[in-house]
Amino acid sequence: MQLDRTRIAIRERGLLETIDLSLHVIRLFAGPLIACALLAILPLALINYALVGWMAPTGEEVDDIGFRYLWNMTVLIFLEAPLASAFIVGYLGPAVFLEERSLRQIAGDVLGHAFPLLLCQGLLRGVLIAWLLYLLTDREIANGWIEGFAMFALAAWSTAARAFRPYINEIILLERNPLWSRQKTTITVGRRSAHLHGPYSGDLFIRWCGAAGVGLLLTGLVIYTAVMAQGVLTSDWPFHYSLDDSAFAPNLDWFKLQFVYPTCLWLVVVFLAVVRFLSYLDLRIRHEGWEVELLMRAEALRLGMQIE
Repeated sequence: MQLDRTRIAIRERGLLETIDLSLHVIRLFAGPLIACALLAILPLALINYALVGWMAPTGEEVDDIGFRYLWNMTVLIFLEAPLASAFIVGYLGPAVFLEERSLRQIAGDVLGHAFPLLLCQGLLRGVLIAWLLYLLTDREIANGWIEGFAMFALAAWSTAARAFRPYINEIILLERNPLWSRQKTTITVGRRSAHLHGPYSGDLFIRWCGAAGVGLLLTGLVIYTAVMAQGVLTSDWPFHYSLDDSAFAPNLDWFKLQFVYPTCLWLVVVFLAVVRFLSYLDLRIRHEGWEVELLMRAEALRLGMQIE
C-alpha cells in the first residue's frame, strides 16, 4: 500500500461534488462493487423474504396493491443498509490506495469483524430487533403495534444514529479500533466515534439531509425507470385500466413485488454507500488534515526502508 499514491485525489469536496465523484467511482469499480454488494445483499434479501415476503398479495388479490408488504420491506431495507454496505467499505478502503484484494480476502476481513458490526450496526441500530419482531408477527392479522409503531420508532432511531454517527463501518473495518479496552489510552470504537463525529454533528446532519434527499429522488427515478422499461419491453404495466370500474387497478405479480421493487431499493443503498465512504474521506481531510498525515506516513515508511 502506497499512502501517497491514490486513485482518488485526496482533497476537500462539497456534497454535490462527492455525489458526482460517486458516479465515477461506481463506473470505475463496477464489477468489484457489484460482487461485494451481493455478498451482503443476497443473504439479507433471503432473510427479508422469509420475514415479510408472505405479506405480498397473491395472484387472486388483484385489488390489493400490497401496501403492508411495501411498507415493511422498505423499513427492513432501510434498517439493513449499513450492514449491506460493509463489504463495499472493505473493498473501497484498500482500493483507494491502489491495493488489489481478492473477494475472498475482503470477505474474510469483513467477517473477521462480524461481531462489532452486528453489535454496532445490527443491535444498536435496530436491525436485529426488527428481525425478532417480525418473527412474532401474526400472518393472519396485521399487527399495528409491531408493523406500525415499533417499525416507525426503529426507523426514526436508526435515522438519528446514522445522521449524527454515520461512519461506524469505516471506523471498524478501516481504522480497526477495538470495541472496548481496559486501558484509557486505547482508542476504542466509541471513543473514535465521539472524536470523529462529535465536533462536526451539525455539518454531518446537513450532509445527511442532502444525501437523504438525493436518495429519495433517486429511488423514485430508479423505480420509475424499472416500471417503464418493463412496461415498454413486455407490455406488462403495474396498473391496468378496468372497464368495469372505469379506474386503474393494480397489476402486481410476484416478480414485481418480490424482485423488482427490492432490487431498486438495494441499488440506491449501494450508491449511497459509496457516497458515505467518500464523505468519510472528506471529513477526515477537512477536519483532521488527513492528506498531510498520509504524506508524512508515506515519507516515514520510505525513510525506514532506506535505514534498513
